[in-house]
Amino acid sequence: MKIKIFLISLFMLISASGVMAYDWSSAGMQLKESGTAEDENFLILSDSSANEIKVRFVGELDDKWGEAVVKLNKQFRTWQYMKVAKLEFFVNGNTLEILVIPSSFTYSGLNFMPHIPAGLTFLYDYDLRYNFRVTKNDFFLRINDRFINEKFLCQRMKEAVDDPVAYMKKREPEYFLRKLNELEEAQARTEKVSKDNFEKLTRALLYYQNTGFLGFGNTSVKPQVIKRVIELKAATPAITKEKIKTQLDSEKIKVTDKEIQLILDIFYNEFDEK
Repeated sequence: MKIKIFLISLFMLISASGVMAYDWSSAGMQLKESGTAEDENFLILSDSSANEIKVRFVGELDDKWGEAVVKLNKQFRTWQYMKVAKLEFFVNGNTLEILVIPSSFTYSGLNFMPHIPAGLTFLYDYDLRYNFRVTKNDFFLRINDRFINEKFLCQRMKEAVDDPVAYMKKREPEYFLRKLNELEEAQARTEKVSKDNFEKLTRALLYYQNTGFLGFGNTSVKPQVIKRVIELKAATPAITKEKIKTQLDSEKIKVTDKEIQLILDIFYNEFDEK
C-alpha cells in the first residue's frame, strides 16, 4: 500500500514539474488550478485583475510559451473595441493557438457579436496571426492574415460584414464556384429557383459598381458561364480571354467577349488594357 501511494505521489510530482517550471507569480499571475484531462495538462491562471486564463499543453510547458501567454493576455485585455469574456491558450507543437470569446465587440457603430458566434482564433509562433470566420446572413467569410493592430482587424471585419459580396469577390473567387454548383443542384432537385434566390445569388456573384447586374443593363451573365470561366482559370491560371472564348464556343456555351472580360475583371483583377 505504501509503495502504491509512493508511486502515485511520484507520478503527480513528475506531471506537475512541467506545470510549475514557469514562474507565474513573478509575471503577475496566480496559479489557481492544474491537472490533466484526456492526455493534456491544463492550468487555470488568474491575472492581477482577477481574469481567468486557461492554458492547455502536452508534456512540459516551455518557458517561451509561458511568456507568450502573459504577453498576449495583456495585449488582448487592453483592446479598445473588444472586451474579453474568455481566453484560452493551447500549445500545439510549435504554435500557440488562442481562442478569444468576447463579451462585447463594437467598432464604428457595428456590433460584431452576432457575426462571430465561435469567437476569434489567433495563432502565435514567430508572429501573431488570426484565422476565423465572420457570418453575415448565408455567408461565412474567412478572416485570415497577419495581425497588425486592433483597428486594422476591425476594419477588415467591418468590410466583410458591410459587404460580404465585395469581400469575397476580392478574396475568395472559388467560393462562387461552390455556390454555382449548389445552384445547379437546387435546380436539378426542384427544377426551379425562386426569383428572389436567383437575384440574391446573381448579386452575390457579380455586383459591379453602379452599372446594374454585370454592367449589361437588365441582362445577367448566366451562372453556367461564370462557373465555366472559373473552372478554366483554376485549371490553367494563365489562360487568356481569347482561349477561354474558343473553349466555350467549342462547348457550345454562348458568351460574349465583354462578358468574359467582366468576369476576369471582377474575380481576377485582369483588366483589358486596350
